Amino acid sequence: MSPPTDPMSYATLLHRIHKGLSTIELIHTSHSRWPLPPHPASTLAPSLHISVLDSSFNPPTLAHLALANTLPPPTTDVPPSKRSHDFDARLLLLSVRNADKQLKPGDATYEQRTEMMVLLAHELARAHARDVPAAQAQVGTPTSDSAEPEQKHEPNVAVAIIDEPTFVGKSTILHTFLCARIASLLSPATSPGVSIPSSPPAPAPKLTFLMGTDTVARLFAPRYYASEPDMRVALRRFLSPAPEGEDSRLVCARRVSTGATRADEEAIEVEMAAFARTIVPYERLACVDIGEREATFSSSEVRVLRAHGDERWRDMVAPSIVEYISQHNLYLAS
Repeated sequence: MSPPTDPMSYATLLHRIHKGLSTIELIHTSHSRWPLPPHPASTLAPSLHISVLDSSFNPPTLAHLALANTLPPPTTDVPPSKRSHDFDARLLLLSVRNADKQLKPGDATYEQRTEMMVLLAHELARAHARDVPAAQAQVGTPTSDSAEPEQKHEPNVAVAIIDEPTFVGKSTILHTFLCARIASLLSPATSPGVSIPSSPPAPAPKLTFLMGTDTVARLFAPRYYASEPDMRVALRRFLSPAPEGEDSRLVCARRVSTGATRADEEAIEVEMAAFARTIVPYERLACVDIGEREATFSSSEVRVLRAHGDERWRDMVAPSIVEYISQHNLYLAS
């Protein structure tokens, strides 16, 4: 398992969050320059598009992995020449103060969840490494027989913990944190008396939150805000383009829900998109398919199957996480 990005242990970083010493901590990064490209470039785009998969990860499933691998959906409010073919960086995020979910007996601890999230980040690396040779072969570059070692293809991914229960609050904290981190990474080392030439502005982070339909419904529910007018103000700041807002976007994974027909799911999609347009007149919510099989998986079902001794749970999580759950005796019936 990869160590944290600094000498502190996962438990120490969690302790800092719980004690209010910080609001967000990076647990793991695929390289020291995250969310910037791993190798310094002569020029950077004005925006850095970052996907954020915020979940309870109790445990991470193959549905999480499929959603984390999602590409940016096409949008009509961005010219084709300026659309991103992939996210510049990815973030797996765990809130240690979820608005709905408190730790229950038998749940994985937050430290165990962060360790499984790091394993999920490595699974992203393996999926990416398999894709790279095929893409290279199309343009006549070396195939998998001569490809670089897998770890060199690890995507620009990080794992973080945050002390904020709401999505709009997380967006604000993440923007502040990322702007400061990007500026720090781009700041040249200086010596006394040496002048530094001016540099172009640092790229602005643009966040796309990846979530399931149930989570989007909570985002648009007034009960999670002081009042409905407060909800609309917060969502307007969350979704509006800069400089008036944070320019965040939403990608919703289509899931297979018990008792719901496809027509029911499509009606919910239309309703959510229409509501989002009452907040801001821009395209800010898109729904995507993550795979027919993966769309049926849920963390709660993994926990139930595991507790009842039903081995089908093993097909719903990545092999490394199967091994972790088994080694730590997680989700067994008490």
